[in-house]
Amino acid sequence: MKKQKGFTLIELLVVIAVISLLASIIFTTVQGVMKKARDAQRMSDLEQIRLALELFYLDKGYYPQSSCGWDCNGYRNSHTSSWDAFAADLAPYMKTLPKDPINSSCSPWNIGCYSYSYGNVGRTIYKAQYDLTTQLEDPNNPQRCGLRHWRFYFNDLHPWCPDYSNQIYEASPK
Repeated sequence: MKKQKGFTLIELLVVIAVISLLASIIFTTVQGVMKKARDAQRMSDLEQIRLALELFYLDKGYYPQSSCGWDCNGYRNSHTSSWDAFAADLAPYMKTLPKDPINSSCSPWNIGCYSYSYGNVGRTIYKAQYDLTTQLEDPNNPQRCGLRHWRFYFNDLHPWCPDYSNQIYEASPK
């Protein structure tokens, strides 16, 4: 009797199942690490923008205006051309104004939207302050709004999170 060499169908299916299981575990782990890395990049970017804004304030005595001017509820978003105008304002203090690693075409207050946003700038009616905001991906990030309970600075009694995503990150000074 001649013995055949090779694998049976069952053996091949078991090997494919094991490889698939290992690949899905690795993929899930890598996805979590990538989310954390993008969140770290977001927080670092906004800290650099915040420092440039403080230098601007030291030179001029006010912060750059939002998309509607000062003392109004307007924003410059990294997914719009208004971000280029914001970059021009900060050019003396920051060589390149960063954009969100994903940079969705929607503002960060919407769930699943990843972009940077600068606005709500006070100058004459409200104190000199601003919002510098993004949305984080990692639901366990301790800096997210759901844990920090940030409030609108035009209305300190009203928190953001119930109205928007619990994943908001605010980098403006408090």
